[in-house]
This record gives sequence, C-alpha cells and structure tokens, in this order.
Amino acid sequence: MADQIAAASQALALVPSTAFSGNDMAAEFAVLKSKLASIESTQERLTSEFAALKEQFTELNTDKGPAIEELEKKFEALKKVVELDLTSIYHSQQRLPARLNNSRCTVLNTPLKAPVGTDGKPPPGFPATRGEFEHITKERYESILKAYGLPIKGDTDAKREAVRTFVGIPQDGL
Repeated sequence: MADQIAAASQALALVPSTAFSGNDMAAEFAVLKSKLASIESTQERLTSEFAALKEQFTELNTDKGPAIEELEKKFEALKKVVELDLTSIYHSQQRLPARLNNSRCTVLNTPLKAPVGTDGKPPPGFPATRGEFEHITKERYESILKAYGLPIKGDTDAKREAVRTFVGIPQDGL
C-alpha cells in the first residue's frame, strides 16, 4: 500500500501546476463540463444509431428471410436454364462436322452424315444419300424433325425444307 501511495504522489508531482491553477476555477470547470456534455451527446447519438442498426439487422433476418429463399430458387432455376443452354450449344457444336459434310452434297448419290439429335445420337432412319433424302415419306421427315426437337408443321415440302435447313443440305444443285 505504501508503494501505491508513493506512485500516486509521483504521478501528482508530474501533473503541471497550470492544470488547475486556481485562478479561474469556475471557467475551467465550465470548459470541462461542456466537454463532458459533448461526450455525453455523442454517446446518446451513437446509442440511437446503434439501436437503429440493430433494428434494421433484425428486420433483415426476419422479414427478408423468405426473399433470400426466393432468390435461391430463382438462382437454381437460372442455373438449370444455363445448363440446358450449354447442352444445346454442345449439341450444336457436335452437329457442325455433319452439316459441313452435307453442305457439299449436290449430287443425288452423295452420302449424307446424320447430325446428332437432342439425345446426342443420330436419329434412326436418317437417309443415307441425298437422293434418298429427296424421296422419303412425310412420316420419316416427321420422325427426323422430332429427333432434332424441331416443330412439325406444314406439308411434306415444308417438312423437307425444315430438315434440309437443319442438317445443312443445299437446296440448289439438283
């Protein structure tokens, strides 16, 4: 305890004597009082701001919870759409060599290559040559259109043209 008193005495000795000069104690007290009032008002302002933030955070956790779940559902739906688009792009890429080959088929006995369908496989019953393509039945055109996921509309000529365009067979040359 004696050590504590000695330390306190040394600390008081280090305080400048002008801190409380005694000349104008009321003025010094007023300055300290205004500083204390400023600190207290800042504390009150910070307390109210903290309370408002706490209330907003609570609202986000309670009121906006379903909104986050909705966003997650929308995100999953978009993810599926992107996966479908990527699959479609992949199949389109796989069809390119066959379409390029078919674009050079200008003679009836030229062999055709069947592009892959939506399932990744060539459609069954795809014609072997350009001549066979020009003379297949309406039902075969429909099955080919169905295998490629294309709309089945129109008469035989319209279906032939839809398949021709999709598989890359040129219209002229015959």
